[in-house]
Amino acid sequence: MSTTGGESPVLLVTGATGQLGPATVARLAARGDRLLLVGRDEARMAELDKEFGSPGVVETFTADVSDPLGARLAAARARERLGSLDGLVHMVGAFHAGPSYLADLTEPDRLWRANFLSAVHTSLAVLAQTPGSARMVYFTTPLIHEPMPGLGFYAASKAALAAWMRSFSHEVKHRGVHANAVMMTMADTPDARRERPGADFGQAVTPELVARVVDFLTSEASDGLYGSSVPVLGRFGFTTGLAGGPPAGGPSAERL
Repeated sequence: MSTTGGESPVLLVTGATGQLGPATVARLAARGDRLLLVGRDEARMAELDKEFGSPGVVETFTADVSDPLGARLAAARARERLGSLDGLVHMVGAFHAGPSYLADLTEPDRLWRANFLSAVHTSLAVLAQTPGSARMVYFTTPLIHEPMPGLGFYAASKAALAAWMRSFSHEVKHRGVHANAVMMTMADTPDARRERPGADFGQAVTPELVARVVDFLTSEASDGLYGSSVPVLGRFGFTTGLAGGPPAGGPSAERL
């Protein structure tokens, strides 16, 4: 990863006010990265600035990166304030659950902007500000392979992101840009538990586990990866009645 004058790398972290934000920011900041944290919520950005902010090291910027101008302003701000720009951790996203035929007609557009267009606009803005090699990290879901009922809009927008990311990776890998994704299921956070009281969070992953993989994908340890999706799924799994139940008496050593 290129840096200026041997200094630590600079990463643009978008969607920093989301549920994965604090753990990821803490992990990257502890590693010594310089960060520009971006989000739309001014109040939450102020909280992040109070918790992590340090001039010239970790700074915040309020912008909507689903808008091309917002994305360009954020990337330019990172280079202006921190001296360079060496990568992107794109955590912007939106979710919707429910039958398509009952959804508000604005939902597909909202998810498309948040889950797909924001990634495209921000990536191209970062690329324009990055002189050499870079690391770009996105977030996708196993639902792109098997979209479950009621999750079609969400899965489709993430599938578009995954397809574009793989194509984009081929376009930029020869200039040393690594574009990869974290494929994850629901994160176990206080907000998620409050919003989904009936969910089995034993099948979720913690933000800290996700942050470890972001650490890997933004480091030299991931040099061999271009256009990859690293699954961080915890104990999540698709089930079907066709598989039957476990053998009587539980699994035997011979079957494992």
